[in-house]
Amino acid sequence: MYIYIAIVATVGIIVFLSAAIYQHKQTIRLLQRQNEEYLTVHEELAAQEEELRQNFKELYLSEEIIRQNDEIHRLVREGANDGLWVWDIATDSKTVSERGWNMLGLSEQPVTTKESWKREIVHPEDLPQMLAEMKRHFSGQTPFYQVEYRAKTAKGGYRWILSRGKAAFDGNGQPLHMAGSYTDITDSKFKEERIRHMAYYDALTGLANRERLTESVKLTLEANRQKGGQGALIFIDIDNFKLINDTYGHSWGDKLLISLGSRLGALANKVGLAARLGGDEIVILLPEMESYEEITGYADKIMRVLEQPTTVNGHVFHITASAGIAVFPEHGDNVEELLRNADMAMYSAKTSGKHTYRFFDKSMHDTVVEKTLLEARLRKAIQNNELRLYYQPEYNLTTGQIDGFEALVRWQSPDYGMVPPLKFIPLAEEMGLIVGIGNWVLKTACAFNQELYKICQKRLRTSVNISVVQLMQEDLVQSVKEVLDETGLPPEYLELELTESVLMEQFEDNTRKLQNVRAMGVRIALDDFGSGYSSLTYLKKLPITALKMDKTFIDDIAIGDNNVTITGSIIEMAHELGLVVVAEGVETEEQFAYLKQKGCDIIQGYLISQPLSSDEFTAKLQG
Repeated sequence: MYIYIAIVATVGIIVFLSAAIYQHKQTIRLLQRQNEEYLTVHEELAAQEEELRQNFKELYLSEEIIRQNDEIHRLVREGANDGLWVWDIATDSKTVSERGWNMLGLSEQPVTTKESWKREIVHPEDLPQMLAEMKRHFSGQTPFYQVEYRAKTAKGGYRWILSRGKAAFDGNGQPLHMAGSYTDITDSKFKEERIRHMAYYDALTGLANRERLTESVKLTLEANRQKGGQGALIFIDIDNFKLINDTYGHSWGDKLLISLGSRLGALANKVGLAARLGGDEIVILLPEMESYEEITGYADKIMRVLEQPTTVNGHVFHITASAGIAVFPEHGDNVEELLRNADMAMYSAKTSGKHTYRFFDKSMHDTVVEKTLLEARLRKAIQNNELRLYYQPEYNLTTGQIDGFEALVRWQSPDYGMVPPLKFIPLAEEMGLIVGIGNWVLKTACAFNQELYKICQKRLRTSVNISVVQLMQEDLVQSVKEVLDETGLPPEYLELELTESVLMEQFEDNTRKLQNVRAMGVRIALDDFGSGYSSLTYLKKLPITALKMDKTFIDDIAIGDNNVTITGSIIEMAHELGLVVVAEGVETEEQFAYLKQKGCDIIQGYLISQPLSSDEFTAKLQG
């Protein structure tokens, strides 16, 4: 029993110990699980701590970046040359940087509205373009908004600014706000304008140049093709301008062109455009003219404007011009053709006596071709000695004898035959050949007079025509003296003939030169008297010795109208002034008798003799 009890006790102890051991193991397992959980929690906490530490660091860095960005933005605002702006589109509030306001000289206004900006700041002419560019950007047509416009300053003027910006959009594509900058581009705009002015405007006169004229005519022609209508080009050339340059120098000519260009520019700006092609050639574009009468009226205005006296360096110039008119589309449908045809019409006006204008006519083309060929032949004519002098006798009504002759130049061309002076003398003036021709005529005529004296032992008066170009030469007096010295002709037997229009070109200077010529003993005759100014005031100032009446007065003698009385009065007046009176173009006995009755001193004309060659004149004098 004791053994049984012992066994039971032992078994109980074993059971107890087993349970205890089992419980201990469970406890150990629990502790292990808890430890593992703790370790897991610890690791998670450590990870969270690291994450928090990292987040804190990132937050700190973000705050630093924000602080630095704010500082950068402040430096940008204060240091940038441009003005900055932000526009809240929803509220229409606009903030502009201090620099933006200072750019316009306005006191800083932190907040404004886009509407007030458009209304008060933007130039009205530039507002449509500004709104159009903004609309294009909002519609997605452009990645950025960019426009140039004039902004009003505090002083009431305007400065050019370049505005750039970019908008932010919501999910529906509607603009929320917009930010950008202003750049002052006034100086660059002025530079662009100066460059443009240099490219399209004449540096001397300020008128448009050929390039600008060409573009304007092209645009005008295109517009006219679409809507119909007509316009005109008026090609203007100053009469005898080369003579002014040659005589007074190019600086005088430049000042004259500046004055004339200013007048024409002011006149043309009301209806069209005035352009200087070069030299003294000015073209006026009339883009819209309803009729030929309107164009003619405008051409008349041009002539009147140019006729006004022009003072340069204290000298008064009386300027005239010749003009040609080409009407479009009738006379051409492109720039080159219109300019060419207007130039042809101008040349026609020039050869018709200058100081007038002509409309283009297709027959003028043949005239221009002829002129071109004539120019080439005239240069060869001088080289080949094709020029000839003919001498028309002057008959003294008192003595009944020939006491002088007028030397007349002729061109004996192998191609054209005998070319009359009216056809080639103006051409020679235009080409700059007239001075050489004039000197040759003067020398040849004086030498012929000396030959006649050796043959006939009789002194005759030699009359030689002087052109306006010769008269304007500063060395005119010296040239006459050299010819007299070389040929040996006594000065009192030389007579220089000048027309009234030639004398009036530069009256004071011409009078001074003629006084010096007269002081040598040379005679001076006023040719074609009655066809120009015919002023007694001028007659008293001029050192002339003879009047040669215009042929129209002689022609009227046979008709018997009022001019007959005028002819007698001219003779009487000239005698009272101590002048010799010469009648040209006497062709009938009736004219001869009337002039003799009125006391005319000298006559010449076909009644006495036509112009003669040197041999024919010598034979007539000897006969």
